Amino acid sequence: MSPSTERPTLVLLHGFLGSAGDWQSVLPALERQFHCLALDLPGHGDNRFPLNQGPGFDEVCLHLESQLPQAPFHLLGYSLGGRIALHLAQRHPEQLLSLTLESVHPGLKLESDRAQRRQADGQWQRLLQQHSLGDFLERWYRQPVFANLSDQARKKMIEARLGNNASALAALYTNTGLGWQQDLRPAVAELTVPVHYLCGREDSKFVALGREMDSLGLLTSLHSFPCGHNVHRACPAPFADTLIQTLIP
Repeated sequence: MSPSTERPTLVLLHGFLGSAGDWQSVLPALERQFHCLALDLPGHGDNRFPLNQGPGFDEVCLHLESQLPQAPFHLLGYSLGGRIALHLAQRHPEQLLSLTLESVHPGLKLESDRAQRRQADGQWQRLLQQHSLGDFLERWYRQPVFANLSDQARKKMIEARLGNNASALAALYTNTGLGWQQDLRPAVAELTVPVHYLCGREDSKFVALGREMDSLGLLTSLHSFPCGHNVHRACPAPFADTLIQTLIP
């Protein structure tokens, strides 16, 4: 039996503008316990799959499903990758060993809030389509959720993302905006596998979302770390250790 079949599979989904390479800081530790399968989302990294411009998560899920293992697996998603993971979990609950959400929004509850979000997302989409990618990235990483980034870290992040294709990013953003996502709290409640939530204590919005989900009885465990939105990048060792201790009996 090969080492990969002896270890459970952990599928990792990165966030918007990222790539499978974003997990490199935690993979050495995780690969001692898991067979890690880090996927590129459409339009990111080496994945040049062309999405249609129409909204909805179905096309993204269908594309990723062809890359998922046949045997049951652990699923981990960060930010947008976590919202896509929620949809995959809803579609294929029987394939999951567990679901881990890192800084993930389960969905807006009110249609009025979703409509407002679609309007705001449209502005970002137009920025992607009508301006340079560098201009978009500079504005994107000035959002409050990234306030903990130093100027040097922000510059490094922008430089790492400049190789992306703006039209492909815009297509994914259109398909998977929070304004098009339904409230998935009821879907999480129906899962029979452990659900874990990880967030940074400096990221107050997602700390609040994690606590709310926990108070509703949706989570098996809730973990916070001394950092901002991107926990696995800012706190790789504690992140990996916590994940291993949480998922390995």
